[in-house]
Amino acid sequence: MLAGLLIAVLGAAWLIPAATTPPEFLHDALVATLRHGGDYYDAARDLLRTEPDARAARAFPSTLAVVAAALPAWGLTALVAAGLTVLLWIGGLRLGGLLGRSAGALLVVSLLAFGIVAIAALWLAAPHAAAAALLSAIALVARARERVLAAVAVASAAALIDPAGLVTLAVMGTLALLDGDRREPLLWLGGFLIATLAFVLHLQALGSTPVPAAALIPDGALARLIGAAFPDVPASLAAPLLVLAAFGWAIVADPLGPRVLALTVAGVALDGVLGMRSASLAVALIAPGLAFVPAAVTSLGHSVRARRRITVTRVTR
Repeated sequence: MLAGLLIAVLGAAWLIPAATTPPEFLHDALVATLRHGGDYYDAARDLLRTEPDARAARAFPSTLAVVAAALPAWGLTALVAAGLTVLLWIGGLRLGGLLGRSAGALLVVSLLAFGIVAIAALWLAAPHAAAAALLSAIALVARARERVLAAVAVASAAALIDPAGLVTLAVMGTLALLDGDRREPLLWLGGFLIATLAFVLHLQALGSTPVPAAALIPDGALARLIGAAFPDVPASLAAPLLVLAAFGWAIVADPLGPRVLALTVAGVALDGVLGMRSASLAVALIAPGLAFVPAAVTSLGHSVRARRRITVTRVTR
């Protein structure tokens, strides 16, 4: 395992690049139209005919644009700041409890703060992707036996803003089903069906708007995930960090570990389906996985040096 990890880290540093998330220019134009009394779908149909990234832009419902147009310029920023604060609070409590020592808890909370900075940077270029990543992260860390309904509601809100959030609902429901729970998968399925219905109604209202021939989703979902999770970090360093973070989440015994790992893999694998950009769904929780790497490597190192021992116990009766 140590050899495989070393090869994966070196291969990532050599082969995997980093790329930025394309900006959502259409979102700003729609918000400006709504603030001047225009109709969302009329404006969207006109703008999509010339938008170079129309295939991705037409997947976004009106939710975020309507909210942004109804609030003052600082209102949406305040909402995002509040969401990031909530993630830092509940995420710090949830992740800090996974590491027994105070130094480990401080490290994972600091890395979570780095993930929050990554979402803030993503918001400046792609508000829909950032909102879906923020709400998906809150849903993952808030999930518990007594908070499943709240987690489903938050993840459904993410899907109503950006249909990429459907991947979050599907992943959480599938893992709940594999855990053998009877009630939780039904809740995730209900949220998935509601969000899917809203997405279908959005596409129906938008109609068969012709889009430019060059309107294709940019390739490189993994590269965009690396660029979003580790902004301003060189690709030769960011790619190995992603591999190490995935390894860290893979060895966590808590149910949160497989969920973060599954969301990361599914987001990259399903990126581009129906025009959705789902690669960045796990952006906020990538960096905290690095906090679990030292303990895992140390444990594996001890296993390498360990020798089989036979213990003889003498019992006197």
